[in-house]
Amino acid sequence: MKRRIISALLVLGCTAGLSACASNEDKFVSELKAAGFTNVGEPSTETAKKAKKVGKRTIKSSEKTIEVMVRVKGCDLEFAKTSGQSGYWLDELHVKGQEPDWPNYPENLTRDQVVKLLADNSAKPDGFKDCYQPNEA
Repeated sequence: MKRRIISALLVLGCTAGLSACASNEDKFVSELKAAGFTNVGEPSTETAKKAKKVGKRTIKSSEKTIEVMVRVKGCDLEFAKTSGQSGYWLDELHVKGQEPDWPNYPENLTRDQVVKLLADNSAKPDGFKDCYQPNEA
């Protein structure tokens, strides 16, 4: 009987863990849609594990980053967010199989701010001119 209870608790724990991750992804997609983005792709999660030596002990930690592709004016932009924290940032431009980082980005951009950023004379990642189409939605 104890084994059944333990098994049931393990299944519930695993299910809760998966749904918590999925709900963070769903919240991020909702956050981007609330900011005016319409062409929002499927979210994905990356986990970065870190180990830090403190004296004789090693402290391990992990950080989950949620990434979502958004298409604006012909450009596929990757927005990223650290799971469980507020705010997101413009991470990369995806063009012709390349994924250059977007330098000096402001955080929590709305769609209108992204359109303005794409049109201005600020520094853009390599490949930007190959994708940018100002007349596209």
